Amino acid sequence: MSSSTGRPQVIICKWSEQLVRSMLDLTPHVFVVLDEFDTTFMNPDQELLARAERVYRIKDFDSLEEMSAVATDLVLRGAAIDHIVSFTEFSQFGAGYLGVLLGLADDCMRHVSFRDKRLMKERVRRAGVPTADWITLADPSRADDVAAVRDRLTFPIVVKPVAGSGTIGALRVDKPEELEPVLAGIVPDPHLKSHQLTAEEFVPGREYHVDALWHDGRPLYLLVSTYYRPRLALLDPEAVPDPDGTPEDGSYLITEDDAPELYRRVTELHLEVNSALGITHGATHLEVFERPDGELVFSEIASRMAGGWIGAVISEYLGYEIHTAIARATVTGRIPEPRPSKPYLGALHLRPTQAGRITAIPTVEEMRAVDGVLRAQRLRGVGDSVERTNPSEWCAFVVLGADSREEYEALARRVAGELRTEVDPGA
Repeated sequence: MSSSTGRPQVIICKWSEQLVRSMLDLTPHVFVVLDEFDTTFMNPDQELLARAERVYRIKDFDSLEEMSAVATDLVLRGAAIDHIVSFTEFSQFGAGYLGVLLGLADDCMRHVSFRDKRLMKERVRRAGVPTADWITLADPSRADDVAAVRDRLTFPIVVKPVAGSGTIGALRVDKPEELEPVLAGIVPDPHLKSHQLTAEEFVPGREYHVDALWHDGRPLYLLVSTYYRPRLALLDPEAVPDPDGTPEDGSYLITEDDAPELYRRVTELHLEVNSALGITHGATHLEVFERPDGELVFSEIASRMAGGWIGAVISEYLGYEIHTAIARATVTGRIPEPRPSKPYLGALHLRPTQAGRITAIPTVEEMRAVDGVLRAQRLRGVGDSVERTNPSEWCAFVVLGADSREEYEALARRVAGELRTEVDPGA
C-alpha cells in the first residue's frame, strides 16, 4: 500500500542521520519515532527532522502505552504504513508491537521470536535446522527449574538472558555443581526488563556472523565473516594470546570466491531460518557455529543491521553507506551494485587486555594515519573505565582493507600491535 504520491510510507524507529536522510531522499512519507536516549544524547538534526511527515518523541520503546498512542495517531491521520525500519536491538519489541497494531503482521508473536531466544530457537528447531540444545530457566530461584537444566543439558553450558543483546549477560558454566552459585551471583543488566534466562549447550568450534539484506525473500547481499575468537571465548581469563600476534577481538570477511561451498551451506541454512521465522525483508545479522566435525549450528539471528564494527565493514564492501542500502531496499527493492574498496576486509576492536581505567587510547586521527586503515571510530577516552564483563564493551574500532588474504592477515597483526588501548588496572 502506498500513498497518493505512489511512494511508500515508512516508519523509522530510533535516530540515524544517515538512514533518515537516505530514506527522505527516496520518499517524503517518513515517520520518525525517537526515544529519550535519542533526544537526550544523539542530538538529532532538527532541520532534517522537519522534512519528515511526523516525528514522535517517546520515553521508551518498551512502553505499550506510548507505542499504542503512536499507532492510534497514525491511524487517525489516515497513514497507510508500508514498512517499519527498526535498526537497534532495544527498539525491536516496540517496533514489532507497532507493526501488529498497524496490521503489518499476521503473526502477533513473530517480532517476539526475533528477540526472545527461546521462541526463536524453538521455531528454527521445528523447521529442522540444527540448533544448540536448550531449556528455559524462567525462574532461576526455583530448585526444580535449576534441576531441570542439570538433567537436560550436557555441560559445559551457557546461561543468558532470554532477550539480551549480543553476549551481554551471557555466562559459561562448566560443571553442574557450579550452576547454582553462578545463578545466585547474576546481577541483571539494567537495560533488560525481563530477568528470565535460558540455558543452552555450549557449542565448540568456529563462530561466523552472516549479514544480509533481503527483499521478497531474496538476498540483495549476503556476507559471511568469522570472528577471530568466538565471542564468549573473549571472557576466558585463562585464554592464551596467539603467539604469532593474530588479533583476538574483531572479525574478517570471507569472500565467496575463497569459500564457495561455505557460502552455499550458509545460504541454505539462512533461507531455512528465514522461512521458520517469517523473514522476507530488511537487514539481518545471523550467528552460526561450525562444530569441529563441520556441522553448521544455528546460534541466533537479529532482524536488524549488526552493531559494533560490522556496519562499517559492510559499507566498505558496498562502496557506499549501509544505511543507503537499507533505504534503497525498503523503498525500491534494489540496491546499487557493490564496489568493494578492497578485496579483503575486516575490523579490529581495540579492547584492553585487562580491566581498569584507560590511560591511553588512539585518537581517530592516529588510527586513520596507519596504512591499511580505512575507517576508525573511538567510543571511549582517557579516564573512562573498562570492566571487561562482556565483549560488547566497545572502546575503539578500525576497519582494515588489503588486496590479498596474506596481506590482510599481516596488516591485522601489525595494526593489533601498533594500536592499543592501555589501562591502569588499579585505578
